[in-house]
Amino acid sequence: MPDGGFEDHANKNAIIIAHNDADLCGYLMFREVPRYSRISIAHLCVNDEFRGQKVTSKLLDALRQKYQSKYSGIALSCREDYVTASKVWESYGFVSKGKVRSRSLDEHYLNKWWYDFCKPDLFSLAASNSLKVKALLDANIIVKLRDAATNYNPSEDPRGLLADWLTDETELYFSPETYNEINRDANLKRAEKTRGFLSTFIEERCDVEKQKQVANELKTIIKGNSDNDKSDRKQLATCIVSDISYFITFDYGIIGKRETIEAQYDIQIFTPQEFIIVIDQLLNKEEYSPSLLRGVIRHSVSNIKNDELQKCIDSFVDHNSKEKRLAFENIVYGTVLKPDNTKVKVIKSDTEYLAFYAYTYQQNELTIHFLRLMHRRDSHTLFMQLIADFISKAIKRDISQIVILETCLANSYKATLSRMGFEKQIDSATWIKLLCNSIVSKSDLTLVIEKANIETSCVDLQSADDAQLLDIECRLFPLKIWDINIPCYIIPIRAFWAGHLFDANISGQTLFGAEPDKLWNIENVYYRATKPITEIAPARILWYVSNNKNTSRSKSIVATSYLDEVLTDKPKILYRNNRHYGIYEWQNIYELCDGNIETDIRALKFSKTEVFEYPVSYNDIQQILKDNGRKGNSFASPLRVSKEIFNQIYKLGKCKK
Repeated sequence: MPDGGFEDHANKNAIIIAHNDADLCGYLMFREVPRYSRISIAHLCVNDEFRGQKVTSKLLDALRQKYQSKYSGIALSCREDYVTASKVWESYGFVSKGKVRSRSLDEHYLNKWWYDFCKPDLFSLAASNSLKVKALLDANIIVKLRDAATNYNPSEDPRGLLADWLTDETELYFSPETYNEINRDANLKRAEKTRGFLSTFIEERCDVEKQKQVANELKTIIKGNSDNDKSDRKQLATCIVSDISYFITFDYGIIGKRETIEAQYDIQIFTPQEFIIVIDQLLNKEEYSPSLLRGVIRHSVSNIKNDELQKCIDSFVDHNSKEKRLAFENIVYGTVLKPDNTKVKVIKSDTEYLAFYAYTYQQNELTIHFLRLMHRRDSHTLFMQLIADFISKAIKRDISQIVILETCLANSYKATLSRMGFEKQIDSATWIKLLCNSIVSKSDLTLVIEKANIETSCVDLQSADDAQLLDIECRLFPLKIWDINIPCYIIPIRAFWAGHLFDANISGQTLFGAEPDKLWNIENVYYRATKPITEIAPARILWYVSNNKNTSRSKSIVATSYLDEVLTDKPKILYRNNRHYGIYEWQNIYELCDGNIETDIRALKFSKTEVFEYPVSYNDIQQILKDNGRKGNSFASPLRVSKEIFNQIYKLGKCKK
């Protein structure tokens, strides 16, 4: 670099120096490249006397802290035979994106190093709104997929991950650390082929400093200091600090430690074969994972100061749909100025806004004026919770219609509304759900359908089977078609679990109560032993709370739910696959199976719980059983009952005698 070059960089404030007052310890000279949104390092030099004192890291820290909010990252080129320097870049968090031949007469190659500031872009925003299952592939999986022509043993064959049917359900990612793994391949032609193959997948960009911190934590679990050990930790750390919940690998050193890793971090580790087998359960988890909502709080903002309301408006303008700020401001203030029965609320986690919405009760309708959510990993779960909350509010007030006026809804939210019984109106962006809070017979259903204006063109109600009728019932929830032929069960549950899973009336009567975030669930699982009966789904559940002196709702049926799925497996497998619901801890499961983790247990997945205002007492239940020709029962274990018995108990729970 000629002297004029140093002066030019100095005039542009593009030299950072490290000194100890008396001596120059080192310097970093760089260029701002706005066109490519990056910082390009020209020189980084450290005085021999001060090497080993982290001068390089301090210079890079200063550069990163100054520009990380302005540009996308830091770029530099370094000869590949400068081994010590290369280790410095890799250790700091740079990845080698490729190699080019240098301009020197001798044949040398330059590694193109990149440090990502992980600023969101259109692609990352779109990915965050996707309901596909996101999984991060270990480098060993990518290499095997690259060599797809190779004949693998079935247990070592990853090619099922590329099946057409799986493409519609999953998005496969790789860690930036994969570039460094490729960079260590001495076969340049093969390395270039691998880099090209990476375009098949999505690069997961993450906060490099958080990744480094977690990789350092993982040293206590994945030991060793080889390049491969470091890469293993970095790839796992990428998965942990990102929004990706699943890590796919054939590294049996990692698989052997997965229980320890999964207990400490919110990820799951699979082989390709295991991942494909459980894909349906993972899809459900991606859509609804209430454990993510811990720490979320709700409060009213209808009476806050104007400048605070302005912050909410600024935060929730939908730039993706090119919405004008003034247009959203008019919607908000038009809602705030409505009568007193209009509620304007915000949901926060610490100081971060997560959701902003407003609703009004008017006559027989609950109207949602706007409903905005931030794009986060938990946003879809939060959306489902809010919609379920609106449905619960409407049921409690015996309201028959919910109207959503929000025009800026993501496609994934629209799909959820449709599944939860909302119908989009043909001539507008409005969504409407009809609620039928009554019990009818199949013969009376036609009148209900006509009144609700539900589209049933593909269903002949006269010949509809029970599955089709159950679908109509769920769309008009809490409607009950009493004579559908589906199984019904009375299932005993301890007051503690009823209070934590669904019944706030019980938890409110205990000394401490349930954790609010755990009660805010629309579907959940209940674990029990496999005997004496095997439940069949779909079905209806009546929850019987066993004797407990601390609540007046014990020895009663307190709620009903739909049984959606029955899962039977080893305790650790069931816990792994369902812990995202956030209720049960491993200790609870361990106690259920009496410490025998090799015995099967059962998980009952249930949803759409209605908590009875009037618990049905033990004596009333015994009388109903007797009236229907059944013997009395102490409900020490699940009991299958007829639809007539279910109907009579349900009516008592909904209406005071």
